Amino acid sequence: MTPLARYFESGISPKSHSLGLEVEHFILNKETGMPMDYELTAQLLEYLAPVYDKVIKEEGRIIALDSENVLITLEPGCQLELSFRNTSDIGKIRSWYIEAMGPIYHFVDEHGYAIAYSGGLPTVPVDDVVRIPKRRYELMEKWFEHAGTRGKEMMKGTAAVHVSIDYDSEADFVKKYVVANYLHLQFSFLSANSSYYEGRKNDDILLRDSIWENTDPARTGYMPYTFDKDFGFEAYGKWVESVPLILVHDGEQFIPVGSMSCAEAAEKYGWSDALIGHYLSMVFPFVRVKKFIEIRSADCMPLEYTLAYCALLKGIFYDPENVAYYYERAKDCSIEQLHEYKRQIEKDGWNACVYEDSSLQHVLHVLLEKAREGLTEKDGQYLDWFDWLVKEKKHIFD
Repeated sequence: MTPLARYFESGISPKSHSLGLEVEHFILNKETGMPMDYELTAQLLEYLAPVYDKVIKEEGRIIALDSENVLITLEPGCQLELSFRNTSDIGKIRSWYIEAMGPIYHFVDEHGYAIAYSGGLPTVPVDDVVRIPKRRYELMEKWFEHAGTRGKEMMKGTAAVHVSIDYDSEADFVKKYVVANYLHLQFSFLSANSSYYEGRKNDDILLRDSIWENTDPARTGYMPYTFDKDFGFEAYGKWVESVPLILVHDGEQFIPVGSMSCAEAAEKYGWSDALIGHYLSMVFPFVRVKKFIEIRSADCMPLEYTLAYCALLKGIFYDPENVAYYYERAKDCSIEQLHEYKRQIEKDGWNACVYEDSSLQHVLHVLLEKAREGLTEKDGQYLDWFDWLVKEKKHIFD
């Protein structure tokens, strides 16, 4: 077994129903629409620091805060990311989010800014946004100048909701990973929340999907072995090993390694858990693997919809019958078929004929019904926000 496969195996969590939530936010000036710059964001982090257990700095600059339930980090365009401790209790996620965001809302409002819930930067061109002074992002930005076409948009012009789920065996991992990819477009469309992009009306309902696919095809989009019959821990690890690493941390600092593959870099730097964590963080498929499965399909959404999305994934992925139902339908799928579904969705929206020749509206209605069957009545109530959207053929931004 390869080091990466062993690492994935060590993530097996029997009978876990926990969710790990990450939410990225734009903080925009109320008058100019410009994102809050690093200097003022650093003041925000200093303002929040007294109620956090740990302040994390790089080269003397504050870049993150950590506590028992919440980790705050910065994305390249100063998007504020909040990551919450894994839990199966969606009510706790709600409470943690409200508690963490309270002082943030206060600070940004006092300084003439507001939190913008949007998947794409709605107000100004990405080129107007200054990247934060972080070495990792500096090296990535240089790489994306010649790899793909939309790297700077990914870094500075997107904000997402990521939800992580656990697996209880390699077989369970395979099913959940395949199903997550199969349903990626459904999750993306249902959570679509990018009415404007770079100051203009946005016509791409799957905007973030399009940006990611064209960021760096070697490391983004659908993981190429997803629908192979022998897919498993080894196959995902094989793919990661083949991808150019861009940069590595040598124990003291980030250094560029360019097109050196992960496998080649590992021969020099090794396979410690810390390094493996870095290797895995340098690929950006729609569904990523660490010691859990990270589903990266959703736009940044207001809290009510974020909780609905958590409930949706909980109801699908922690109900064995639902996993089996969608895995059976995904087994004969292909990446090419999903690309065709995307073309149909971009053309016909709610009326697109996809997934077994049903309208997308019907497909999403079934998805929500299935999810509700996998939830308690209490958790099922969170889905009401999505039910209304599907019934009325509306989006979050409408």
